[in-house]
Amino acid sequence: MTTPDELISGAMVMNHIAALRDRVGPHRYSALVATLKQEDQDQLLIVTPLSWVEIATLERLYGAVAPPLDTTVEALHIEIATQVVGGAVTTIWKALLNIATDAILLSRSPVIFKRAYRQGRLEVVRSGPGGADLRVSEWPLMSDFALRGMRVGIESTLRAAGRKNPRGTSVRTPDGALIKLEWLVR
Repeated sequence: MTTPDELISGAMVMNHIAALRDRVGPHRYSALVATLKQEDQDQLLIVTPLSWVEIATLERLYGAVAPPLDTTVEALHIEIATQVVGGAVTTIWKALLNIATDAILLSRSPVIFKRAYRQGRLEVVRSGPGGADLRVSEWPLMSDFALRGMRVGIESTLRAAGRKNPRGTSVRTPDGALIKLEWLVR
């Protein structure tokens, strides 16, 4: 479960909202948002690209949308996060993705992390052909939702950059988490 002080960028939330709205349709989306607590509705209504939103609010939105789609929050989150991050990365970096080395791609991860999350720190511990280890620190109570979103985002970035079958696993640490990534070398 997320804690109130876990924050994600409004720009990212706006992309998730748009994808969820497309997935269920605008009328059904509005009806599902109306089932949330008023505080959550307010956060979702006034979100801007420059604001920060409680990750718990985004998770509760997924909790409202998943059951009518006959899926789990986790499965829907993976689907939408893959779509959102993959689309954003290919739109912004399309020309660079095919020529970027693994080291260059992964070296940008900490900067992207800081734009997406207000708390914590990400560092690349190891990077090489077909794999990397990334450490999240200064976020000891990182929620499963945030950790899954980050892992899926990195996998999507690697996939958009032409890496074959990127897969990540995560292990909790006292200060955050360790994410281990592997992909087929081309």
